[in-house]
Amino acid sequence: MRRDAAANLWAHFEPAGSEGRSPSTVVGSHLDSVPEGGRFDGALGVLCAVEAVDAILDAGARFRRPVEIVAWADEEGARFGIGLFGSCAAFGRLPDRALERRDRDGVSIAEALRALGERGDATTARRDPKELAAYIEPHIEQGPRLADRGLPLGLVSDIVGILHGRVTVGGRADHAGATTMTARADALAGASEMVLAIEALAKGRGDAVGTVGEIAVRPGAKNVVPGECVFSLDLRAARGLDDLVRDVRAAIRRIGDARRVTSSIDVLANVPAAPLDAGMRDLMRRAAKSVGVDAPELVSGAGHDAMNAQLAGVPTGMLFIRSTGGSHTPRESATVDDAALAADALAFALRELAC
Repeated sequence: MRRDAAANLWAHFEPAGSEGRSPSTVVGSHLDSVPEGGRFDGALGVLCAVEAVDAILDAGARFRRPVEIVAWADEEGARFGIGLFGSCAAFGRLPDRALERRDRDGVSIAEALRALGERGDATTARRDPKELAAYIEPHIEQGPRLADRGLPLGLVSDIVGILHGRVTVGGRADHAGATTMTARADALAGASEMVLAIEALAKGRGDAVGTVGEIAVRPGAKNVVPGECVFSLDLRAARGLDDLVRDVRAAIRRIGDARRVTSSIDVLANVPAAPLDAGMRDLMRRAAKSVGVDAPELVSGAGHDAMNAQLAGVPTGMLFIRSTGGSHTPRESATVDDAALAADALAFALRELAC
């Protein structure tokens, strides 16, 4: 077991007599969650990967090629705003000046890594994609489609493109009683109109979603016209993400000009849509059939570390596990029986890839 410079955890299984030159098959998911999140998003995938490898070794089988289990760090990006952080570092996809990003307490990513005993430079966690023969990620579905169909497993065909950003609206702080309505440059009022415009633009595109989940106002007093408003931006689409981003930028600029407030968008992450490898999709289908499940193909509306592996050129497959109760909530749930089926299906895939 080792921890890399981005705080990803790796467990390496090298075949006996190997000289360590063969590319590895990697299986895993992430361990982090969101505020008030659930217990299964990410973590169940890591446990299924461990169980699959353990089952193969317990059965006396031997790997002919290296296998690695990975637990990615900070997939959610809840603290610093950069989603898929660990896999972005591993596949060379971190945004510019990522290590300078700070949390609400002013702690930077570099400082947080140093507090863990690392050197603070996550870029040194980068892996050469040629070192990896394949990547498999098991993960709860985080939606109702498998549950609605009464199926325990599904396979992922595509992952939507995602833009995460932070919008800063600059107005002018003024006295709430003495400043007439026509004389104001209210940052919160402008931001509110922008948020509604984002909602409308996303609704107008069939496969797109737009979410504002965080908002902060300064100076933050009941009798002061807001002088600054900062809100998060989460845009997703399987197709046409660039067009949606263009339209959102134009709307924010137009509203800002009309309300006499400034606006800027700080892009934290911009990951294009990722169609997963056709050969790995076929393997996931056969793996599910090996445990008696005719798994449907599903497009993932959530982002996953698998995106970075696929975009780096590593043949990538994903196995969805049925979940209920929603996701990113304590109601999130999955059954032991479904997890066991997923682990058995993973073991089938790993035997084919590495045994």
